[in-house]
This record gives sequence, structure tokens and C-alpha cells, in this order.
Amino acid sequence: MQRIDERKAITGELIEIMKNSDVINRLNITPKEIRIGVFYTGVVLSSGHAGMSYTPVQEIPEAVCCPKSHAKMPAAGTLLDLQISDLMDYALEDNALKAAVGIATINALSAILLEEETCEYKPSAYGNALDLVRVTDQDTVVMVGAFPPFIKQIQETAKRLFVIEKNPRIVGKGDNIEIEPVARLEELIPQANILIITGVTLINQTLGPILKLAENTSNIIVVGPTASVYPKPLFERGVTIMGGVRITDPSKMIHLIGEGGSGYDFFENCAEKIIIRSKVNPTS
Repeated sequence: MQRIDERKAITGELIEIMKNSDVINRLNITPKEIRIGVFYTGVVLSSGHAGMSYTPVQEIPEAVCCPKSHAKMPAAGTLLDLQISDLMDYALEDNALKAAVGIATINALSAILLEEETCEYKPSAYGNALDLVRVTDQDTVVMVGAFPPFIKQIQETAKRLFVIEKNPRIVGKGDNIEIEPVARLEELIPQANILIITGVTLINQTLGPILKLAENTSNIIVVGPTASVYPKPLFERGVTIMGGVRITDPSKMIHLIGEGGSGYDFFENCAEKIIIRSKVNPTS
């Protein structure tokens, strides 16, 4: 395995798992469809499997019609000519759009491994992973990436809730929560006994560093369509619950992405939420 920046170690391990998989290698997979939409990025494989990830537009230095070379998608128009291994490697790039394509590709390949009968990681439930998290008045919850539908619910139960979010506008005025800046990560995460992390951290390469700060956290949930990766590297680093998605209709997924579809559109038409628990997951 090539030497990889430590913050990209999880992504690097996921890529190695896919590249070394006999199941995947036997299929001789090529990319069939790729879409980089306003909200989500999707990849459909020749095997019929598909994956998606968040499109991190806010990470692009200048999201305008004619961005500089470091902000655009370098291979636009020729992505389907690339090998699957090259698309996976995009997940290691600092270019936000390339990373999104890379993670969507890894999610699509992960779907192949997760459906194998011999796979040890099987969905234990379907629906919202956060619904399974039992929060008490003794808990300090830290949320990395705001999940507005759950903020009020957790806020009413937890002893303390801290929400760390780059884009404060994602939380409405009625949510009555003060958004914490990313600069407070190192201070707040060690205080949490429940940590909820957006899967988008897989794209911007912050998941590894966040998990290192959470070594004493008993319950760590990584959630969102982007968090649909093969869970082994995350479970080995203390994650207890993965809440991702399974694409049930790849063609419809790609069509919705191309028309600016949001999460609700996917869950109603072409995807289902799945929950995978670590074997060492504490009672929640």
C-alpha cells in the first residue's frame, strides 16, 4: 500500500479492500453512469450496483461558472473512460468534486461486498440510524455536521448538545441552537459520550482526525448517504453504528441527481436507509 497522509488513512484502507477483493475483481467492473449534481454525486457500475455521495459545493474555492483549474472537475467529459481503480483513487484527492466521485465509487463497490452471503457486516435495521440512539439526561452529545430533524429531539433529552457545522445557515432560526465553529472540535469532541458525525467527513478527509479525538467516546454514529462504505475501517477505529443507504433503483437515482434531487427524493423513489452495527456496539 502506498504511503498515504494519515488523515486519508481510512479512505486508503477502503480503496485497498476494494482493489484486493476477489469478488470485485472477478466482475471486471467499469463505470456505466456518473453524475455530479447540485446536492449529490452518483456512480452506477456495469455490475448494476450504485453509490452516491454528497456534492461538497461549499468546499470549492469559487463555485462560479468558470472556476480556476484547481476548483473544477479535471476530467469532465471523459470520466466513463477511466478505470474503476482510478475513480476510487479520486477519493484521496483534495479536489472536492474528485473526492465526491471517488467516495460514490467506493460506496457502489461497497454495495457489492455488503450483499455477499459471507459478508460479516449486515444491516441490523432499516430507517434513521439516529432513531436508535438512546439519549438520556446524563449524556453530552456532539454533532459534527448539523442534522436539523434530530436537533430538537436530542436537545430536549440530552444534558448538553453541541453542533459543529461549517454552514450555520443549514440550521433554521427556530431550532434554537448555537452553532459551534470547527475550531472547537478539539475542545468539544473529547467531552462527548455520544458523537454523531456526517458522512461528508469522508470527502473532506476529516473523519480520521475526528475519531482520534473521540477515543473515549462510547457511542459513535456516522450517518448519511455518503456513509455507505464498507464499515470495517471505521469500526476498527471505534465507530459503533453506520447509517448509510442502499440504492434500489440506480437509473432513477442518476436521473434524480441530474435534476437536483434532495435526500427526500431518493428515499421515496430509489434508496433505502440501512443501519449496520459494530459487534462491539454498546447498548443504545
